[in-house]
Amino acid sequence: MKFIFIFIFLISFLNAKNNNINLTNEEELFLQNNQPLRLHNEAYWPPYNFNENDTPKGFVIDYMNLIASKLGIKVQYISGPSWNDFMEMLKTNKIDAIINISKNKQREEFFEFTNVYHIAANAIYVKKGNEDIDSLEKLEGKTIVMPKGFFAQQLLEKYYPQIKQILVNDSVEALKLLSLGKADATIDKKNVLDYIISTKNISEVVATNYVNDDRLVSYISIAVSKDKTILKSILNKAQDSITDKELLDLKRKWFGNNELVSNKSFLSKEEKQYLSNNNIIKMCNIINLKPIEFYENKKTQGINIDLLNLLGKKINVKFENIIVQDYQTAKKYLEEKICDILPTTSENKNSEKIVFTNPLLSYKLAIITQKGKPVVQDIDEVLNETMAKKSNSENLDTLKNNYPNINIIETNSDYETFEAVNSNKVYYAMEPLPVVAYYMSKFAFNNIFISRYTDILLTSQIAISKDNIILYNIFNRAIEQISENEHNEIFNKWTNFSINMPFDYSIVWKISLVVFIILLILAYRQSILKKHNKTLRLINNEIEKKNRQIAKQKELFEKLYNKSADGVLLLKNKKISDCNEAATKILHYSKDELIDKYLYEISPRFQPDGLSSNLKAIIKVNEALKNGICSFEWMHTSKDHKKLWIEVVLTSIEINSNLVIHTVIRDINKRKEMEKKLEVLTCNLEERIKKEIEINEEKTAQLIQQSRFVQMGEMISMIAHQWRQPLTAITATTNNLLLKNILNKEISKDILEEELKLITEYTQHLSFTIDDFRNFFKSDKEKVESKLEDIIEKAINIIKTSFDSKEIQLIKNYEFNENITTYTTEIQQVILILLKNAEDALVENEIINKKIEIKTYKENDFVIIDIEDNAKGISADIIYKIFDPYFSTKKAKEGTGIGLYMSKIIIKDHCKGEITVTNSQDGANFKIKLPLNI
Repeated sequence: MKFIFIFIFLISFLNAKNNNINLTNEEELFLQNNQPLRLHNEAYWPPYNFNENDTPKGFVIDYMNLIASKLGIKVQYISGPSWNDFMEMLKTNKIDAIINISKNKQREEFFEFTNVYHIAANAIYVKKGNEDIDSLEKLEGKTIVMPKGFFAQQLLEKYYPQIKQILVNDSVEALKLLSLGKADATIDKKNVLDYIISTKNISEVVATNYVNDDRLVSYISIAVSKDKTILKSILNKAQDSITDKELLDLKRKWFGNNELVSNKSFLSKEEKQYLSNNNIIKMCNIINLKPIEFYENKKTQGINIDLLNLLGKKINVKFENIIVQDYQTAKKYLEEKICDILPTTSENKNSEKIVFTNPLLSYKLAIITQKGKPVVQDIDEVLNETMAKKSNSENLDTLKNNYPNINIIETNSDYETFEAVNSNKVYYAMEPLPVVAYYMSKFAFNNIFISRYTDILLTSQIAISKDNIILYNIFNRAIEQISENEHNEIFNKWTNFSINMPFDYSIVWKISLVVFIILLILAYRQSILKKHNKTLRLINNEIEKKNRQIAKQKELFEKLYNKSADGVLLLKNKKISDCNEAATKILHYSKDELIDKYLYEISPRFQPDGLSSNLKAIIKVNEALKNGICSFEWMHTSKDHKKLWIEVVLTSIEINSNLVIHTVIRDINKRKEMEKKLEVLTCNLEERIKKEIEINEEKTAQLIQQSRFVQMGEMISMIAHQWRQPLTAITATTNNLLLKNILNKEISKDILEEELKLITEYTQHLSFTIDDFRNFFKSDKEKVESKLEDIIEKAINIIKTSFDSKEIQLIKNYEFNENITTYTTEIQQVILILLKNAEDALVENEIINKKIEIKTYKENDFVIIDIEDNAKGISADIIYKIFDPYFSTKKAKEGTGIGLYMSKIIIKDHCKGEITVTNSQDGANFKIKLPLNI
């Protein structure tokens, strides 16, 4: 086996060398480092590019395999992603190339494109009976179904917005929807849709015409990323090495000959009217361009003339020949409108007044030498030799520009050129295949042969005045209608002879090697036949096993249908065509009684929503046909006129190419009875909820009052602290005055006034303390506008004396001191609760340097009050519960657990704010967030 693979490798290597693609060292290195090339393979775009049983297939796949064989490289086809995914993969270098793509401005921003290797026309497909829809103009206001992201879909969306589009995943889905009448038409490559129709058994769909817009003609090439221009160069060289025969064989294999035949149907109304008014076209013919175009025996002849006559038949016009001697005269006549077209020219002959159609002909130049000369591998090998070329040849300037050192001897005619090579006056000539074939057969130049084809192309186009764009468009459309077979028949007519190619004796030993390999393979084949037979037996056994499984599944599905707890009906043409046993039990009809009945015939005249049963049934069936599925509740009438509720699910399915409504029904009478009971319960529940809310509001009010009583006790303690010092001072002052009076000491008026003034000040302080106490326990009924600092200070004044007695340092940092509108005394109550809790925590935890910091600042439309202590914080196990009612962190019997709960109610429910707690580095941090205005 090793020898077999070695021989195969050697032959592949030699064949790759024979392809003679001249790659630079840099290009060779690129291919060595980037194998296999990763190419995109579409899921289903036949016959161009598709995947069948995990095998890439299609014209494009064969074309890329041919390129790979010529380059001697490996390729890997990536299958699975969508078209848009492939585009993204190429942008990010996850693949190396998209192998069938049309160039546009948007794509040119990201990709480089190789030479065009195929031109594909889009065609209009309609449902049978709508064959009159044969142009884009007739599709205005109608609906087409298109694969999303395709070249044609994007162009139609951009240039024909008046045509409505239904977007689907692929062409198969588009054709199926069209066959079901969901759209008026679809547009795609004719070869693609013909292939799908034939392989997927899609019926009732026909092609009416090619699309009459050049922008929708796809010029297919290969795209690579912008940073891989070297790959573009390699692929272009490989494309140039593909012969016309190789490309034609691929097209015959995948496309055959299935062209639309419709005289002038590919033209617009305007173009048809133009031809109706101008059915004779004047054509300037050059007399000496054999066999492309020439004048002989008083007759204009040649390949292009035959192609023009074919075009004339397709567009139903006649040509009037105007004979000229050379191209310059023909060009002058065209510019002066003496003639309408010049049929044989190329676009490199620039003129501001002329436009050029798509090519009629395109052939590579062949290197012609004498038979005894060595086979030329590349034009560079013969640049030092002499070459003959007609002096007024179209590609003479191209050769001189591409090869400045080329040694050309100019001749007066093509005959002199071939005679010079035949008689060894020059070493070689370069001419296109039709010219070579014609002169070698006509004049029996038996001493010359085609040594090698070059990458230089000869193209022949029709030149038309720029003032006559409508004629230019007509000829471009007509050229697209020429089939491969028509091209080949005309070419064979003018080149019907055998071209002698050099005999390569290496073929002999290659054939010998192949024969030897075949013998080895045959021997090896015998050794593996037994293995294959064994494998086949195993496969047959597996197939039998699968068949048994399928039979079991069929039996299972039949049981599921017949024995299902849910009723199943099949509606065909809106009538019941079949049903299962459960359906007869639910509907209280026998199967025979149900068959051929409409749904409304086993229903009351009107449904509970007021719609007639007949109308509602039609609406629901149409909804299922449109959306694929529809579910609803339905009132049914049994044989004994009893009304029953059923739940219905309609699903549109296809059986034997016929649309059928698969209907599932379920008895929901018990559910409807429960719903009625539930409505009654819901009404009662609403009343109970309302009462509970009133009770909860009353309890909340009681809790608030309870909280105030708790704080009242704490306030009395605070007032005792505040009154102790002024009462002591008043006592000391009165005792001093009393003592002096007892001792009969004289008290001056000034001293008496000063002492009385002190007593008055102490008394006022006591009075202010009582006012603060009374104001704190006022219940806010209305919102008040007040400065935030004043609100906080009033709370601090109540507890300040207690802080001083416990050596608690109070730090104030007010960054916000503007007016806010809120319930001020309730805010004071919350602040006092937080300050009192902080005081208790500092004392309970025996903190040495006791600190409490109050900060205020603005945050968007809210004011923030931060109260933070250094009492070591709150345990993480309970911090989330401290706002719960009756939960306290204080020692037993010291806390009620309602202070923070009431604080949360006041801030959140009354003041529309938030209160939160977190642990800081040293203690607890309470954050109050209040709106500037409730």
